Amino acid sequence: MRRRGLLGVVVALCVALSGCGGLPTSGPVREGLAVGAPPVEPVRVLPDGPAAGASPEQIVRGFLRAAAGFDDDHAIGRSFLMPSVAQNWLPDVGVMVYDGESALRFENVDDHTVRVTGTMHAAIDASGRYRDLPAGAQAHATFSLARVGGQWRISETPKDFGLWLLTSDLERLYRPFAVHYVAASGSTPSLIPDVRWFPLTAGLATTLARAQLDPVPAYLQGAATTGVPEGTRLSVDAVPVESGQANVDLSVRGLATDPRQRRAMWAQFIATLTQAPSVQSVSLKVSGNKVVFPGVPAAPSSLVQVGFPDDGSPAPTSVVLRQGSVLRRIDPARLGGADDGHRLPPGPGGELPGIPAGWNALALSRDGAEVAGVDAARDRLARWRGGRMTLVPRFAGNLTRPAYDGLGGLWVGGLAAGAGKVFVLDPGAGTTAPRALDVPWLAGRRLVSLRVSPDDQRVVMVSTGPTGSDARVYVAGVVRAPNGQVRSLAAPLRVAPTLTSAADASWVDGRTVSVLGSGGATDPLRPYLAGIGSGITPLAQVPGAVSVTGTGGPRGVVVVTDRGEILTRAGNGWVVESKGSDLLVPGG
Repeated sequence: MRRRGLLGVVVALCVALSGCGGLPTSGPVREGLAVGAPPVEPVRVLPDGPAAGASPEQIVRGFLRAAAGFDDDHAIGRSFLMPSVAQNWLPDVGVMVYDGESALRFENVDDHTVRVTGTMHAAIDASGRYRDLPAGAQAHATFSLARVGGQWRISETPKDFGLWLLTSDLERLYRPFAVHYVAASGSTPSLIPDVRWFPLTAGLATTLARAQLDPVPAYLQGAATTGVPEGTRLSVDAVPVESGQANVDLSVRGLATDPRQRRAMWAQFIATLTQAPSVQSVSLKVSGNKVVFPGVPAAPSSLVQVGFPDDGSPAPTSVVLRQGSVLRRIDPARLGGADDGHRLPPGPGGELPGIPAGWNALALSRDGAEVAGVDAARDRLARWRGGRMTLVPRFAGNLTRPAYDGLGGLWVGGLAAGAGKVFVLDPGAGTTAPRALDVPWLAGRRLVSLRVSPDDQRVVMVSTGPTGSDARVYVAGVVRAPNGQVRSLAAPLRVAPTLTSAADASWVDGRTVSVLGSGGATDPLRPYLAGIGSGITPLAQVPGAVSVTGTGGPRGVVVVTDRGEILTRAGNGWVVESKGSDLLVPGG
């Protein structure tokens, strides 16, 4: 199996690991490194320069190896190029990733031309967006060479040629970071992360600041906004960091007139820049003048100081286990004791209802007061509240498991008029049929799974072609009206593109989803952790797995099997926690 594990499950990285002179005694609490995670200090790699008398092929080989040397703007890599070519080469236009030297094949086309073919497994574009490539994907590059002072040097590179990196070098030199945008709806301000991959160089704060100036990405259009006015640039093309304070000086367009927009801009820069190990606080300036807010420090170090809640969603305090027709509230930490009396008292809405046989794929509202499910034929939707069952009028077939958002909306996917559709039943809609959203990119496809993110701003969906093949996992922003009513979905971002089949997907956290899928005909169905903007990590196989959900974080992934077992992660494997046919997580 090809090497994976480039998952961005830890993006909010914080403290420097050296040169700190002791532990801090004040300041905000930040998320630390995951156990076993590599450091985030800037990494230096010093490859060899061109050797005297090197052949054209050796020069090209040396140039590709030098991709790992970032010192002095890739000075060593540029030394393999003729001066005019070195001056115009832009290494940050993109990265192709390969597993080892054996993945590259060199061909001497003639005495001054070398063609290289590489088998690649991942790519990072100019904006830092990572994507896995299908097995056997190849990249080609042809280099022309000429003699300079009697030595061969590259006289022409392919158009838009950036870096070709070994997987081991990528893992040492790059990390996933979140660029933040502001949720377009919600009663309290919140941030939505967009994961990008950047090198761990000394200029990391500058790289992150430049990325934060980018507009809202397409898959979040309408679901998120930015406090950074269009056209804003860094007044000085650098963000100096002094004693842990990043000093961001923006062009005059960076001074928004709306105080809410200015606070949003500050929150975005705080959340994004404090991921750099050297940054503890952020000072904003516009054309050299400090941005000042009443009650806000000159250089705030936390989101709370600018009126935003700390990042992260609280873990559920209870989940619901289904055993036959009985639903029981359980402490997520005591799943294994569900049959030993470790049950929680009735929650909102009183006792949970009994669920008749034949009603499956249940969902629990975010407040824990309502349950929804579909029948065995997958063409009826029902809701239970306070022990009362309400049937929703028929509106589609091939219904997915329903899902609730935090505003009380009930979502479900289905097939109507031969097309896959997304339906939403608004709060208080009673017995009316749900509304169909206009999702043109689902034309000719069938929905298999649909879940709403904990922040209510995104959905993750699994769809297939008409015959069940060509599975795709998508994440798309939720566009809402000012009153919170769902209007539409943004253009999708594909996640885990190397999976060839998928049966279910659920949210792990704001940056990761779990997918029950397969990477090929010989690969068994198993859970994967898939980063939104990162790679995938396969978890241990679970024979008979039918659905996946989670109680919070990568260790909280839960799998339900066709044998009526609820499995949770234990080390690198799984353990049977309870007997049951379903596990309902609020909103999950």
